[in-house]
Amino acid sequence: MFQLFRSIGTEVLDLIYPSDIYCISCGKIIDNSRTYRLCDDCMKCVKWAIGRTCDKCGKPLSDNNPMTTCFNCREHQHNFDKGYTCAEYGTHERAMVFALKYDARTDIAGTIGEMMYDRMLVDFESAELRSRYDIICPIPVHIERRRKRGYNQAALIAEEFAKRSGVTYSGELLNRVHQTSAMKSMTPGERVENIRNAFEVRKACLGKIEGARILIIDDIYTTGSTVDEAASLLKQNGAKETDFLSFASGADVFKTSDNLS
Repeated sequence: MFQLFRSIGTEVLDLIYPSDIYCISCGKIIDNSRTYRLCDDCMKCVKWAIGRTCDKCGKPLSDNNPMTTCFNCREHQHNFDKGYTCAEYGTHERAMVFALKYDARTDIAGTIGEMMYDRMLVDFESAELRSRYDIICPIPVHIERRRKRGYNQAALIAEEFAKRSGVTYSGELLNRVHQTSAMKSMTPGERVENIRNAFEVRKACLGKIEGARILIIDDIYTTGSTVDEAASLLKQNGAKETDFLSFASGADVFKTSDNLS
């Protein structure tokens, strides 16, 4: 019922303030010719992952990092096979994610899904991408958070990506069984403990997982603890491959004392 009221409220707001005429990052008035509904300034300021990226997680590499993997991936072993991202998480990326997650701007999920699909077309032809994965799986949110927010933003993004890519969407593979704490101020180790055993595989979906190549979708990637937990569980239950795709990833925090040999 709450989701229905939220949906009605969003539709009313769209009638009064049509979302297509405002930049989804800064709110500046734009016309419908703008790519990804971003004004020219925000389009330039988004930190697109178009340069050197980590061979493992896909995040943009720091200019002072001569290696082919980010500092985090050299420090921590990850359970996923390969990661991809659209941009580095910064002011403009945060504005879009926050509007989607906390301001009921569910329309932004469609645009982010479009960005993420276009990102994958940098590495794969459309037919190749369609045949590469068997299932698109979003990171789930706990039922209490879904009730409060009215939706799972990762699921909305994943649905749009699946529609564009032609890969089967399945939002029921994983269930979030524990409500986790916000991880913004946690250390990497604390994040791992916070998310440990937070997911379970739905028994009805075991047949889908066995031997499947799965692309996990989430809005933000930081240390990888969440996607690691999901990927590990899917592999334990027979998944052949678990890659992930995020809209934005944390910066490559490179330490000059790191051994570069």
